[in-house]
Amino acid sequence: MTTPRKGALPAITLRSDDFDALDRLVGDLPGTGPAGLLQQELDRAKVCEPKAMPKNVVTLNRWLHYSDDHSPEVRRVQLVLPKDADIDAGRVSILSFVGAGLIGLKEGQSIAWPDTSGAVRKLTLVKLEEPEATN
Repeated sequence: MTTPRKGALPAITLRSDDFDALDRLVGDLPGTGPAGLLQQELDRAKVCEPKAMPKNVVTLNRWLHYSDDHSPEVRRVQLVLPKDADIDAGRVSILSFVGAGLIGLKEGQSIAWPDTSGAVRKLTLVKLEEPEATN
């Protein structure tokens, strides 16, 4: 299993429907790389019903702004399932290192998280955008 993270990890919260979708997604994948890291996050997450989910926590399909200590710019992305990923449109797969690291964080939280090269970066959730209205 991939475990290059150091220090205490921040508490994370997942919506029960996101947890179920992500659990199914990683269920058949090898326990290495982003899938292994995502599985570790699922194992330690507090899970709550969608109506009880705090509004300042990253969920699937929510637009967010984050920073990384290796770049001065704040990036705007949406965390999505792999089938919906489109990096040019800012839709980042939950099975990427960044996606697995940001899910469940609340605004202002940071996490020490590996990148594709194995180097550990500090990802910080700067802000969440208001969720889009759903019918």
